[in-house]
This record gives sequence, structure tokens and C-alpha cells, in this order.
Amino acid sequence: MLWQILTVTAVVASLWLRWRYKHRRLLKVAQEFPGPATLPFLGNALDFMCNPEKLVVVIRDLMVNYGTYVRFWLGPDLNVVVSDPDELKVLLASSKISYKGPQYKYMGDVLGGGILSGSGPTWRKHRKLATPNYGKQPIKNYGGVFNREVSLLLDKYRAVPHNIQFDIYRYIVQTTSYSVCQTLMGLSKEQTMNLPYIQNLIDETPRLYDIVFDRMTKWYLQIEPIFWMSSYYQEQKQFIRMTRAFAKEVLRCRMEHLKTLTDNFKNHHMKMEEDTQLSVIDRFILSGEFEDEELLKETFTIFTSSQEASAKITSFLLLMMAYHPDCQAKLYNEIKSVIGTEDRDVTDEDLKNMPYLEMAFKEILRLFPIGAILQRTIPEDVQMSKGVLPAGSSLVIPVYHLHRDPRFWENPDAFDPERFSPEKTKNRHPYCYIPFSLGPMDCLGRYFGTKLIKTICVRVLREFEIVSLNQYKDLRVIIAISAVSIDGYYAMLKPRRNGMA
Repeated sequence: MLWQILTVTAVVASLWLRWRYKHRRLLKVAQEFPGPATLPFLGNALDFMCNPEKLVVVIRDLMVNYGTYVRFWLGPDLNVVVSDPDELKVLLASSKISYKGPQYKYMGDVLGGGILSGSGPTWRKHRKLATPNYGKQPIKNYGGVFNREVSLLLDKYRAVPHNIQFDIYRYIVQTTSYSVCQTLMGLSKEQTMNLPYIQNLIDETPRLYDIVFDRMTKWYLQIEPIFWMSSYYQEQKQFIRMTRAFAKEVLRCRMEHLKTLTDNFKNHHMKMEEDTQLSVIDRFILSGEFEDEELLKETFTIFTSSQEASAKITSFLLLMMAYHPDCQAKLYNEIKSVIGTEDRDVTDEDLKNMPYLEMAFKEILRLFPIGAILQRTIPEDVQMSKGVLPAGSSLVIPVYHLHRDPRFWENPDAFDPERFSPEKTKNRHPYCYIPFSLGPMDCLGRYFGTKLIKTICVRVLREFEIVSLNQYKDLRVIIAISAVSIDGYYAMLKPRRNGMA
């Protein structure tokens, strides 16, 4: 037994020394950045094997203890955390840093290498095809669908007893999901309701992101045989099976629709790709550039990248109104002055005339960003003002922590929409706030999400006063890809009398 232990130890030590020799330059450059002590093989991976609430503290402590440039190792992977806004402006705009980091691999296992989890030529191709449907002009056409779905949401809220606290997210995510299907994906309401597993996917997508994030942060789950033996793997397999059935039906519906259009476009000597009414899925199909598996995964990506993020931000905004009655009163008075006391559709012009809503929305994105931590691969050396990001390392952008950094924000953990007033904004560093990232990999769905979220919030707040038995100080937030309320989004909805507070 002793010789076996010695043999294994010798082999492991040999591999470790060989790796250190092969990556000697990376190790040398890494020492130019401050950071915590490491363990052989694991680096700092054990520090990240903690409960989700503590992970926020781990990253915050790295920044507090070591400054605006910090290095840590996840096994053999060097990560450099940069929280200098001037540096981030340059780095995120650089074409050299347009590749997502190695931890995105675990999202790619489910979603493929496309818009949400990919980078490089495939990502650029898919993003270019999808972009026409995410611009300001096409999103103007989505207002009818958004308002119809919000009307159904209000019907559900009216049926909930007014003295019962419940998770408002549960109904909101259904609204955002059905809205995505009928706009970006081009389906009818009937087709949307008949999609296989749609309710399962709506309910279980948060769990998928939990699994992905656990793989990103727990080194042992990155070892494939260990992951395959875990319950996580079986859950992920079941989820992927449902996404495939869901995506196949979406594609069948859109292919059938496209066939009916073909003759019309031939008769008018037009290219179908020029039709502004085409959905994102239509553009993917017509491009002819997708393998079958690639098309299935990207179809589901369009769905999940928009519906869950929009629902979380909407839920946080309404929840913050419940926790801050004074802010809710200001926002309600603004809504009433623009919309009136009768329920009606919200228009783009209405939203333009609600500056306090815009400030509250920005404050929500500051406190609870969708991309809470970003990672980018460094394919070649990148010179920074404080050193070199070496090829083979990863840049980490701590968006959540940057948004709560006391260097830039007074009382940073407080909810205060007024901090986004024109007077306060002009004196603040413009790049300490990056809720949609920056540069070529910025958030594609920013305009879509903004309009959908605001439409829901305006109509809900016009009809209901939102209250909660809980308090803001008790809110527990974790990072699981995005910022999430670990205890849900619980509140009560009290009808306003004739639209009056």
C-alpha cells in the first residue's frame, strides 16, 4: 500500500511541476498583482466553495484587502479582478477581449456557444443575425403584446386575496415568458400556450442557473466524472431534454410560417431577410448558417436570456417600492399624472414622461445587476496602466461590487433613486455603473427588457399599492449568474380606490 501511495504522490508531484514549468511566465506575471496565498493544484478554489451568501463577501473582501487589481487562482486558471472604471472602459471596448471566460463553458454545456454563453466567430455571427429585432425601432412594435400580457397579469393579481403575502415573481415570469415568445420568437398566443414543457421551463430555469453557477465556483464539479455521478447531472440532462422539445416546436411553427411567406416575397422580388416583421428565429432559419443542434440551443437561448432577467428586475423594482413607501408614493404620483386613474395601455411616449421611473429602474440595475460578475478570456498580452494582463489569464469584472463601491456611491447599499438625478449623475464617474456591460459584448436585450419591465411596473403600480411584512434590511441577495433574492419576492397587493392612493 505504501509504494502505491508513494507512486501516486510522485506522479501528481511530477504533473504539478511540469505544469509550473510550462506556465512559468504566467506564474511570474501573476506575482505582479496582489492576492491571497494559494494551495497547490487548487489555488484559491476552496475560498469559493462557500454558501451563495458568503460568495458576495469573499469577492468584496478581495477588493478591500488587495485593491483595484487582484489576482486569484481557480485551480490552474489565473483570474485578475479589475475594479478601476477608467481601466474597465478601455478593456471592455478592446477587440482583444471579446471572448468570454472559461467558466462560461458550463453555461455553454446547456445553451451552446451562441449569444449568451459563446464568443468568437460563432457568437458574432449569431448576434449580427439577432440584432435587428432588438433595436429601438422594432421594439416599438412590441407594445401591444406587452400590454395584453400585463392585462392578464393584472387579472391574476386581482384574484389574489389582498391580505396574503405571496411571491410576485411567480406571475411576472409567466408574463415575461409569454411576451418573449410572441415578440422575439414570433409565435402566436395559442402556439405559445401549446409549447411543450413551457411551464416546466419557466419554473425550473432558476434551478438550471444554480447548477451552472455551482459548476463555475466549485472546483470538484468541474471534474466531469464527478459531475456525471452527481444529482446535478441528472437534473441538467432532464432540463436539456425539455429545452430540445420546446425548441423543436418553436422551429416547426416558424418554418411552417416561413413557407407561407415564400411566394409573396418572390412575387414582389424581395429578399425575405429584409422583412422587418421577421422574428429572431426566422432570421436564424433563413441564414442557413446553423447546424441542427446549434439552432435548437440558440432558439432556447433567445427565450431564457430575456424572460428570466426581465422578471427578476421587475420583481426587484416592485419589491423595493414595497420596502420604500415614500419612493412608491413619488412613482405612483408620476404614473397618475401621465396615465391618469383609468387602466389603459402604456405607450413609449408615456414612458418618456416618467423621469422618476427611469431613476428607480437604474437604481434597481445598480443594486441587482443581471450580469453580476463578468469574465473575459485574455488571448494575448494586454497592457494596462497597472501591469500586464497575461495571455491565458481571465479578466474578472465585479459589476455587483463596483455598483456598491463606496469610492463612487454614498451609502452604497441603500436604495435611493435620487442618486440618478441629473445633478448627482454629472459628478459621478460614468463607468462605475455598467449594468449592460460595455463594448462589443454589451447586453443585446437592454431596450427590450427596459420597455417590458417598465410597462409591467407602471400598470401594476397604477392599480395596486404594494406592501410587505418584511423590510429591506432583511433582504438576502446572492449571486447566481445574476443577483437574486434568496427568499423570493414576497409582497401584498392592495387595490387602489378608483386609481387613487
